[in-house]
Amino acid sequence: MKIGIIYYPWASFVDIAALLTTFKECKSLAEIQFEICSYLPFTDKGETLAVTASHVGLPLNGFDVLVIPGSEKNKNANLNINWITWLRATDPDTVFYGFNQGKSLLESVKLDNKWKPTDINPLNGFFTSLTILNEILSPDEILEISKKLGVETFWQSFLQSQNLRTATISRKTAETQIIIKLDLDGNGKSSIETGIPFLDHMVNQISRHGLFNIDLKAVGDLDIDQHHTMEDCGIILGDAFRQALGDRKGINRMGFATIPMDESLATVTLDFSGRPYCVIQSQWNGENIGELPVSLFEHFLESFAIAARCNLFIQVHAGKDNHHMCEAIFKALARALYQSCGVDVRRSGQIPSTKEMLF
Repeated sequence: MKIGIIYYPWASFVDIAALLTTFKECKSLAEIQFEICSYLPFTDKGETLAVTASHVGLPLNGFDVLVIPGSEKNKNANLNINWITWLRATDPDTVFYGFNQGKSLLESVKLDNKWKPTDINPLNGFFTSLTILNEILSPDEILEISKKLGVETFWQSFLQSQNLRTATISRKTAETQIIIKLDLDGNGKSSIETGIPFLDHMVNQISRHGLFNIDLKAVGDLDIDQHHTMEDCGIILGDAFRQALGDRKGINRMGFATIPMDESLATVTLDFSGRPYCVIQSQWNGENIGELPVSLFEHFLESFAIAARCNLFIQVHAGKDNHHMCEAIFKALARALYQSCGVDVRRSGQIPSTKEMLF
């Protein structure tokens, strides 16, 4: 990701310093490039730091994100036509984040602003950069950065105010490289690429029938076998649900569904109790689904339950075709997840446990 910070006469030095500080705290800095961009040479010397534009007068091409800060004291200041022309001549896919005066500036030149929240001063630079990084880093990494910046409490409150229930996680081992993006409040859109077509088909069932948006990309040592990829996909999917649910306040917590698939019938009962356990009761007809061992799907589900910290109970009541039986399980899992992750407004702010905490 390449990020440009627009530096112009009324840009807030405090905001820019906060942006730079946040990006420099990012452990994945090697994957993120950022430059200070200005149409004209411009230097601002703050009390502890001097900022000089490094991208001066060059076309604003090749940037994934352009951040437009500003000064609270100069909300009505206007840039001349040359600055505006330079700013608007960007790649069509460039994403803009504007805050303080930069928010007004984007409105005036009719550029879409992805930064929607109400301005929060003097933490705008921190919040904007954390929001950008939230698109590519895991919630755990973002939380760690917010701790280092001393804005952890504000960041948590901000996320709650935005009702965001998402997770972005990457997992790299000597056997697999996987990245997942999960939105619990989606509409069933998915993009699944694991290198194992039948696994793609099953995870798509979770997305479509649970109304979760899931992007999952996995590269594994399939030349050896499918075991590591199946296992790690189960782990990262479970971890994504765990992180997206946060403290689990307000959720139903428990859910179940019984789903038929032709001659097969499966029930999945699920409890986000914080105590992981998985029970699978199924009389499979043979050891494989196509060329895949059914034991790998049981291992996938067990790995999911452990990472999600949920109690997962699966029963296959009837079935002759292993494909149908497995698909019935995943469709039932999708509906049980939909119920469990659902929010009950009567529980707003409450942890659904008489213990007043979930492990």
